[in-house]
Amino acid sequence: MTVSTSPRVLLVSQWPKIKNAEYELIEKIRQTGFKITVVDYLGFDVATGACINDVALPDNYDFAISFHYDTPKFLNLKTFLWVANPLEFMHFQGNYRTALIHHLRAYDGYLYNGSELLKGHIARVLGSELPDADLRFIGSCSSKAMLPPRGPDAQRAHPDKIFYCGVNWERGSGKSGRAQGLLDVLQDRQLAEFYGPRELAGINPWEGFTSYRGEIPFDGASMFLTMQEYGAVLAVSSPAHLKSKTASGRVFEGLAAGVPVISDENPHIRHQFGDLIYYFSGNSEHERADSIQRAFESIRSDPQEAARRVVEAQALIAREYSFEVCLEQALEHTRYASSSAKSLVADAPSPACAVDIFLVSHDPYGPAVYDGNPFPNLPHVLRAIRELPAGYRVNIHYSCPGFEFEPVSVDGPVKIEWKAFEAPACTAADWRAMKLGEKVSILAPRSSGDFAVFFTQFDYPHYDYFEKTIAWFDASGRDEQAAVHIAGFFVNNFAAPAPPSPAGILRNNASVGLYRWGQDSIAEHQLGQYCFNKKAMVALDFPRLAGFDVLLSTSILLEATDKDVRVYRSRYLLLRVLYGYFHRYHAAHSEAETKGFWALQYDLMSNYTHEINALYDVFHECGAAVAIADRISGHDLPRMPGVDPAVIRVNYVLDRLRPTYRRLRGIWRWVSFSHLRKAS
Repeated sequence: MTVSTSPRVLLVSQWPKIKNAEYELIEKIRQTGFKITVVDYLGFDVATGACINDVALPDNYDFAISFHYDTPKFLNLKTFLWVANPLEFMHFQGNYRTALIHHLRAYDGYLYNGSELLKGHIARVLGSELPDADLRFIGSCSSKAMLPPRGPDAQRAHPDKIFYCGVNWERGSGKSGRAQGLLDVLQDRQLAEFYGPRELAGINPWEGFTSYRGEIPFDGASMFLTMQEYGAVLAVSSPAHLKSKTASGRVFEGLAAGVPVISDENPHIRHQFGDLIYYFSGNSEHERADSIQRAFESIRSDPQEAARRVVEAQALIAREYSFEVCLEQALEHTRYASSSAKSLVADAPSPACAVDIFLVSHDPYGPAVYDGNPFPNLPHVLRAIRELPAGYRVNIHYSCPGFEFEPVSVDGPVKIEWKAFEAPACTAADWRAMKLGEKVSILAPRSSGDFAVFFTQFDYPHYDYFEKTIAWFDASGRDEQAAVHIAGFFVNNFAAPAPPSPAGILRNNASVGLYRWGQDSIAEHQLGQYCFNKKAMVALDFPRLAGFDVLLSTSILLEATDKDVRVYRSRYLLLRVLYGYFHRYHAAHSEAETKGFWALQYDLMSNYTHEINALYDVFHECGAAVAIADRISGHDLPRMPGVDPAVIRVNYVLDRLRPTYRRLRGIWRWVSFSHLRKAS
């Protein structure tokens, strides 16, 4: 990985086309002068429209930062989640169980904003897998962007007014704003002027505010310049922020603009700045307004003290909270973690250090002919191998009859040996006609290493696929028990930028406890997710799975259940799959369906209904495996309620009367038609 002297950072924008607080934060981070690129969650560069989420990404950037819990971790790069959103915002979501908790768990690391409550939430979500690092990222500013406080004689446009900027999300949703009553009182006293979006969810959140002065561009600079024209900045926390003991970045913005800040009694703010901030309180809106007015009078009556507080606060920001400090600490941690992880594995006393990688060409439901390289994913496989420590040996077994494939020469500390597999009398047509289970059962006996994985041409491992997988085996005792490590995966061919919501993107990184077997499980498992240790390769009876194709990945886990092989589901998304195998099959199934019933049985290599039934043939003696098969097939679904016998009897009578009704209706139509002809 290329070493840089300053952080090279990707910033992941969940909604890159919407100018909001996230957009403003990103613009402020740009002011550091570091190499900053903004991408959507699939890795499309917002500025150029090109997808940079490729094999070279971990060499071109040091890490990425995601700002929102709605954002999945899909980048081929170490990615941190910024932990700053109030917990209520997450627990309010109806898809927390099915999506958000998996988003939270997938990240490589976490940057905390100082809220111990939010930090505790992440600790609970990760449990025993919580990273040791205690890294900070505060929504502050660049040390280069801070403006010195103006002297008492300096010209200001509104020295006798307090600046307030807010979105009023609560009012836009039909509820009163976080400071609605308070702002009314401040307006009546002509103490403040207000800024914020002119329209929110189709309504004007500032309707009735004569002191509203308009919107401020989300450009990372206009906010500071506007604040400088006022005597103080008002920061009001929402109830959600107070409950989560966190805060927005308004206090930092005011201080960076060189303006004294008046804040409510938010413990998070007091912990960060102590008495450098002016605080207000009160049991009613009038009492709170009185407190704000007294604080503002203190600022105006003693400008030297107010300036001293701002100067000391800015020094504190530059020393501990600035973007430069936080990003450089994250870079230092990233480099140290990478080097120490490799050293730890390299120094391990275990002699086991061989990995078998099987590259298997298999796509019976796609085009009949391919042009070019049969394994376009090979660069990604080789990049993942690079993260293994020196001393590891990798055997790459490739099987692609009918294709021209030349092994590539690879330099590096990991020794790679290429091994071609040619089955006796196996033509390209024979290989293409084999089910995936048959291919794996033929290849599996060739594994002699300590770990084995099977990749088709559609499996694109992330750079840390082997690093994180083998780290889990080492931590769990690689030789103690037969085990299968299941990497998280997602399906995307990067043909288009990220949609507003990732809900339609197939992915699965659920933990063992969170995963639920069901009829979607066929699509939620891909062969490239699985890494087997040596004992698992011995314990699993691959030949009895040779008849499976669409359900091979599922059948392997039932086999593991039958043979007491440990199954671990990783929280990390370590594999991108170009096309989900079941969906590839389903497209071919839909086409065959147009040809009739028999085409479904014989035109396709396999039929998933046949394979579901075959699960019972193989695993009928294992109750746990049968229970899983029942969930996959839908046999465990509640039966339809019984029909009342009276209803059955009525339907029987109606069926008996229906022929008579049809004859009488025909006679009526004939008589009516004859009458009309005579009338004409």
